[in-house]
Amino acid sequence: TRLGKDDELLAGQEVGAMAYLVHDALKEAGVRLLSFNAAHLRMIAASRTKTDRRDAYWIARALQTGMTPHAVYIPVGEVRELRGLLHRREVIQRDFVRWRHRAKSQLRASGLLVSPGLRNLRGAIAAQIESCTEGVDGLLLDGIGLCERNMELLSEELAHVDAQLRRRTEHIEAIQRLMTIPGVGDIVATTLYACIGDVTRFPNAKSLAAYVGLVPSVRQSADTNVLGRITKQGAPQLRRLLVQAAHAVSSRCQTDAARPIQSTYERIRGTRGRRKVALVALARHLLRLGYYILRDGTCYDAERLGAERTAAAA
Repeated sequence: TRLGKDDELLAGQEVGAMAYLVHDALKEAGVRLLSFNAAHLRMIAASRTKTDRRDAYWIARALQTGMTPHAVYIPVGEVRELRGLLHRREVIQRDFVRWRHRAKSQLRASGLLVSPGLRNLRGAIAAQIESCTEGVDGLLLDGIGLCERNMELLSEELAHVDAQLRRRTEHIEAIQRLMTIPGVGDIVATTLYACIGDVTRFPNAKSLAAYVGLVPSVRQSADTNVLGRITKQGAPQLRRLLVQAAHAVSSRCQTDAARPIQSTYERIRGTRGRRKVALVALARHLLRLGYYILRDGTCYDAERLGAERTAAAA
């Protein structure tokens, strides 16, 4: 069969390293492309023989029957650039932590216990290098020196990426409005903006929380309804940063603007010591605030939030 002049060619792809390249090339050719996470296609996920040919076959069958999961969002423009920079920053930070652990392991092997904190680690490395120069252990000196050089290089690269992010985001109004939320800094706001992309693709804040994986898992059968741990779907980087922001706003923010948010944390924690549950709930609350700020084009208003809390309690 041949396509008519007004017919649309529909294609599908499995999200991978070349997803952006394939998306841009096929879109330029006038093809409608849907991108899928292979774990969400049960025909692929449940197959005992997984090859590229079988994956392509099952994606084509799913498109033909219309039994496809929700397509993956492919960002364009500045959102794609921000995602690339944030991914680079995460890789650099992960490598820095690895070399940091290696340095601590080297020091522990020499019988030196280091207190937590990067400053204490650097001081211990400097002291050990000074003692090793006297001929104590040349092999240990080489190992610690390698860790120190890599940590210094990665610190410079991390500062360079942070400077790039600041230059690219200082004129984005939505990110500046997100930073009005207590506990949300530039990295958290940028990650939130980049992961959400087009906020109109989420009908409400609850669907965004499900997308990020901050909602409880549900197992329901007849009259039995069991709520479990959070699903942990979506971007783990955003979920991790939101939990860190929840830690900051619950324990470090002393401003009046943070009081309504802290009251939510205290109410959920209660008297039973449910600190982890309250932190995850607070992270979900920060995500909801970010959704409303992006959707409505407003800034964080502590008085309005406090009034709504009072009215709800009444």
